[in-house]
Amino acid sequence: MELTMKRSLALTTLLLSVGLITTSAQSADRACADRVTGLNEIGLISVNNIFGSAQDVERIIALKADEQGASWYRIVQMQENHNPDNWRVQAIIYA
Repeated sequence: MELTMKRSLALTTLLLSVGLITTSAQSADRACADRVTGLNEIGLISVNNIFGSAQDVERIIALKADEQGASWYRIVQMQENHNPDNWRVQAIIYA
């Protein structure tokens, strides 16, 4: 029982550190290609080997965009690597 609790605590700590569980609302929102006209492009996020579902991947991109001061992000490439649930993603971020 004690080992299970330690594993649960370790998993929760890990998830908090990678941003899968958050106590604050994310600020950056996803934008479609037709909505970014007029927005100021401020950078590119490129991440490889993200494990999880497509929704997990999007949450991580939103958090990374927020960390870089972006208000919006647009995912321009999202593909699974050779292993299932292992993703490669690129997103443009906007102010």
